Amino acid sequence: MSMKFVFICVNYHSREETLKYIQNVVLFYPQNEVRIIVVDNSKDEVDFFIIKQYIIENDLSDLVSVVKIENKGYFDGLNNGINYAKNSVFKADYYIVGNNDITFEKDFLDQLNKINQESDVLILAPDIVTNDNSHENPHVISRVSYIRRTMYSVYYSHYYVAKLITKFYSSERKFKPFDSERKPIYMGIGALYVLTPSFFKHFDNLWQKVFLYGEEAILAGQIKSVGGKIMYEPTLKCYHNESATTSKMNSRYKYEVIQKSYRIYKKYL
Repeated sequence: MSMKFVFICVNYHSREETLKYIQNVVLFYPQNEVRIIVVDNSKDEVDFFIIKQYIIENDLSDLVSVVKIENKGYFDGLNNGINYAKNSVFKADYYIVGNNDITFEKDFLDQLNKINQESDVLILAPDIVTNDNSHENPHVISRVSYIRRTMYSVYYSHYYVAKLITKFYSSERKFKPFDSERKPIYMGIGALYVLTPSFFKHFDNLWQKVFLYGEEAILAGQIKSVGGKIMYEPTLKCYHNESATTSKMNSRYKYEVIQKSYRIYKKYL
């Protein structure tokens, strides 16, 4: 029996990225049974109508749907897409959910079809490659240490404390080489997740406790709550044109958003 796949992404004032996403994913069709759901998560309707017009002009209405919500946050947006998919006649086996700034390797679904899925694996975390060829997964292999959690508490105590710490310690992300070992991990990077059929035996949706940031830790806590696993899958490859949304935030506002989220997600680290 052939598997069915639904791709769900969130658009936030970044329609160019979304149109590229659609163009990439439709290449999986008709060899695979796929659908695409775009959740437009903004207050105005400009992107919504442009994306909708693109779908009509390119005769993609049977493959692509666009859903309008109003600035509900990242996981809330994905959950709207998940609920829309679950209520459709197309009953997907795998839900591939995440950012709109993702490009999939052409054999992504072929490799996904080959995986012998353990029943306790609820999430697959693909090999996600950044523009500088760094690999974002495996993101966090085991739970964050007490020392690191203490450092986070200090960093998120006040904006000026964070600025002072950043002065002495580089905030630049380290380059990560490719890890070829398939393994269970504690957290996958939030840009993309594959929700397996086992996920929906336990949950209807992703836990949506924060507006933005910290979703990775919360998802780790969600999966752990039922004794499930997040599995890093190095054969599933995609590319991340990073932070199409968050790069538009100024540093003070971004810090305050993360600080607010940290107070909620810190218990899952």
